[in-house]
Amino acid sequence: MLATQFNPMTTTNHRRGAMLVLVSALLVVLLAMCLFTVDVAYMQLTRSELRAATDAAAKAGAEALRRTKNENQARAAAKAMAAKNSIGGKPLALLDSEIQFGSTQLQADGSWQFSSGATPYTAVRVSTQMGGASANQPINLFFANAFGSGTFEPARTSTAAHTATEIVLCIDRSHSMCFDLSGVDWTYPPNTPMWPHPVAYPPRNGSRWFSLIKAVQEFANVTNSQNPKPRLSMVTWGSVITLFDYEGWLTGLTFPAVSLDVPLTTNHGQMMSSLMGRGQVPVLGGTDMAAGMNQAISVLTSPGIDPLATKVVVLMSDGQWNKGNNPVTVAQTAKNNKIIIHTVSFLSTANQSTMEQVAEITGGRFYTATNEAELEQAFREIARQLPVVLID
Repeated sequence: MLATQFNPMTTTNHRRGAMLVLVSALLVVLLAMCLFTVDVAYMQLTRSELRAATDAAAKAGAEALRRTKNENQARAAAKAMAAKNSIGGKPLALLDSEIQFGSTQLQADGSWQFSSGATPYTAVRVSTQMGGASANQPINLFFANAFGSGTFEPARTSTAAHTATEIVLCIDRSHSMCFDLSGVDWTYPPNTPMWPHPVAYPPRNGSRWFSLIKAVQEFANVTNSQNPKPRLSMVTWGSVITLFDYEGWLTGLTFPAVSLDVPLTTNHGQMMSSLMGRGQVPVLGGTDMAAGMNQAISVLTSPGIDPLATKVVVLMSDGQWNKGNNPVTVAQTAKNNKIIIHTVSFLSTANQSTMEQVAEITGGRFYTATNEAELEQAFREIARQLPVVLID
C-alpha cells in the first residue's frame, strides 16, 4: 500500500485570500455605520432647530396676543417668527390650523394644562411638522435612501402663556452714572460744574442717569398697558459712602450700598418719581452689584409674593463690579429661588462677561446697549417679553 503523503503547501494555497473576504465585509459594515451616523446627527440638528423655532413662534404669538388682544395679529406674529427660523436650510411655514388659542390652568402636580378655545385667551399653542399635512417639506437625509428611507419628518408642539409676574428693577447708582455717553470714565456732560469737583453735583442732562430715566419710562409704558398689570419694585445700589470717604466729606452725604427705593406696587409711575428724585442729589460710590442682587432676591422671596407668579429681576449696570461679593455667586442663589435675571450692560465693555454669566445661570437674557436708543430698546423688549413663558 502506498502511504499518503501530506503536503503543507497544498493547504496553504487553498486558504490564501480567506481574510480578504472578511475584511471587505467589515469595511462595508463600517462604511454603513459612518453613513448612518451622519444622518442621525443631521436628524438631531433639525429636531433642535424645529424645537427652537416652534418655541419662538409660540412666544411671539403669546406676546402679540397680550399686547394687541387680537387673534389675527397674534397669528401673524407667530408666522413671522417661524419664518425667521430655518429648518434644514429652509424657513419654517405655519398653517392657521397649527396655531391654537386658549387658556391654561395650574394642576395639582404643578404642571399647566392647556384648554384649546377656552376664554379669555391667555395662551398660544403652536404645532409644527416637517412633511405630512404641513406646509413644509420633509427633511431630506444624505444617505438614508440606501437603507430604505430618505426623509425625516420631525414634529414639535410648544405652548406659551402670559402669567402673573413680579418684577424688581435692580439699578446701578454708582457715580459713573453721572458720566456722559462717550463710554470714557470721568468724562462728564458739558454743563457739569468742575469746582470743587464734579462728584459734588447731581447728574446732568446728557448723563447716563438721564438716559436710564428715559429707558425706565419706556419700560413702564409697556407694563402699564399689560393686563393683569405686573407688580414692580425698584432697588438701587452703589457702595457704602460715609463722611470719612472723600465723596462723603465733600458733599456731607452718606449712602448705604443698597436701598429698596420702591416696594412692589402696580403704580408704575413711582419708578419714575424715585429715579428723578435721586437725580436731584449727587450719585456717589462704587459698584457693589452683589448687594443689589441680594436685595432684589430678598424682595422676590418675601412672604407677600404671589407663589404662582414668574419672578424676574432686571439688572442694569454701566460698569464692572468692584465692591462686595462676586455677582456670579449670587446668581446661583437666584436660580435656586427660581428667579430669572435679565441683564443690561450700558456702554461699558468691562462688565459684559459677568452680566452674561448672570443671565445665563438664571435663564435670563443678556442685552448690551452702546447708546441711549439701544438702552431704551432693551428695556422695552424686556417689558414686552416678561409675562410670556413656555409651559410645555
